[in-house]
Amino acid sequence: MSLQRALPIITSGHSPGSGSTTMSVWLLPKSEATWLLERYTEYIAFVHHVVHVPSARLILEDAYKQLSLGLNVVPGHVALLLSIFASTAYMLEPKTADSFFLNQANAISCATIWTKAALDLLEYSRRNTQGSIEDVQATIILSFIIFNMEGFSPRFRATSSSALILAKDLSLHRIDADLSKRKESPVQMEITRRIWWHMVATDWLLSLSGGPQAGTYSIHPKHMCVNYPRNVDDVDLEHPDPGYSLPLSQPTAMTYYILRIKLAEISRTITDTLPLSPSDWPTVNYDTVMSLDRKFDDFVRDLPIFFRHDQASRQQSRDVDRRYPQTVFQRYIIASSLYSCRAKLNQPFLTRTSIDGRYAYSRNVCLQCARSVINMNKSIRQDTGLLSSVHVRLATFLWTFFLATTVLVMDLCINTDDDNEGRRQEVMEACGVLKEAEETSPVAGRFLKSLIDILHKYHIQVSPAVVPRPVPPGSYSHPSPASMYPTAPSTIDGHAMWPTNLEGMSDLDGMWQSFTDLGDSDVVTNWDDLFSALDARTL
Repeated sequence: MSLQRALPIITSGHSPGSGSTTMSVWLLPKSEATWLLERYTEYIAFVHHVVHVPSARLILEDAYKQLSLGLNVVPGHVALLLSIFASTAYMLEPKTADSFFLNQANAISCATIWTKAALDLLEYSRRNTQGSIEDVQATIILSFIIFNMEGFSPRFRATSSSALILAKDLSLHRIDADLSKRKESPVQMEITRRIWWHMVATDWLLSLSGGPQAGTYSIHPKHMCVNYPRNVDDVDLEHPDPGYSLPLSQPTAMTYYILRIKLAEISRTITDTLPLSPSDWPTVNYDTVMSLDRKFDDFVRDLPIFFRHDQASRQQSRDVDRRYPQTVFQRYIIASSLYSCRAKLNQPFLTRTSIDGRYAYSRNVCLQCARSVINMNKSIRQDTGLLSSVHVRLATFLWTFFLATTVLVMDLCINTDDDNEGRRQEVMEACGVLKEAEETSPVAGRFLKSLIDILHKYHIQVSPAVVPRPVPPGSYSHPSPASMYPTAPSTIDGHAMWPTNLEGMSDLDGMWQSFTDLGDSDVVTNWDDLFSALDARTL
């Protein structure tokens, strides 16, 4: 069914093809499906490089050929295509999306329907097949969509865990243990390495990102035997030398992913070294903390010039940006992840500068990271072209920006100095960005409300221009597609698609309010509790 025919059904809260007694999946005509796949290749694939695009094109061709002949199609193949369609619909910038979906509400509605259909197909595949690489790829892409729609929600954690289980069932964790027994082609082997290391890097980065899994990870480096992905473009995957790989100083489509792995390894080292609870980190010798922090300095020093974020390096990298346009956006992702990880390491010491003068180093690092994240928002709109409006829908950017703003707010409330007015102004500017993001992301409004509340508690003047819109009592709804876009369905065929509660939000608001009457002896402990409350949120 074409999109034009399907839209009236979608906006009424139903899925095209619903009402059948058997599983029914809505697929677009081949021409429209091909358009979405090509937009995915152009604008989305580089965010999670787990799909070999030529193979995906063959899967699409084969699926539609089988359907035209009235034959069954492989459920994992269709799930992969649907996950690609959903990711594209959700992530496309408005101008490109509107040319196909007519408006953003329709795009989000389609993303919602395709996500649910892909999840249903993967469940069917789990029960009726032995699993496939396409099942893993589809699950990874779906976890990406769910993370950006819901944050670090139970659904995201379950989907990510499912991808890992599927991968282990296929022995992806030991693909280089005995190469003589492997039957895959060199291209297939390299794609499986990319898939595995994508999951590994995500797992290790999340161990330092807060949330319920903070301080833990699921994949132990000694429980896997998988070579690093090679720094090569897809056209070189069949190079005669199976070990052929370019140095990181030479850009390829894989350079970003290898750098992401290196940053994830630093995160894992920190997780292994420090106590489980960040509030216990100050009990560790501070020299150990500073030694861990220097790993980030080493990471920055070793970055290829085309992934450095300073103005001079960006100017020198214009040729690389033209050859690999995705590098511009990836540069911001790497920088955002770096600042977030580094701030997380030093965060427990931000509120303790009065206890030990050495902790001023951590305070300075936190402030530098926070200001860098906030300043990135100013340049990303100019640098990333068609993707300039997409970053506000990426949970990674939104969460990192909120944490950066929180660092500035806490420092303003705790550490007073001669430039309080200047610091107040930078907090107001950051809140202004969240206010703007509130238009397309309700969760940004929740973040903003929490920040404004604590500024009021400390009698810090707030500009009316950044005050969040009033929220009716008891209306802590999840930032679902339905709340972001009024015409996007919250149910599909009568079944709820997205959670109705925003986990931890009421606790977070209560935590802010609890600081009204803090005594000096309780300040440090309670700020630790606040950071824990922030981390426990779903986004």
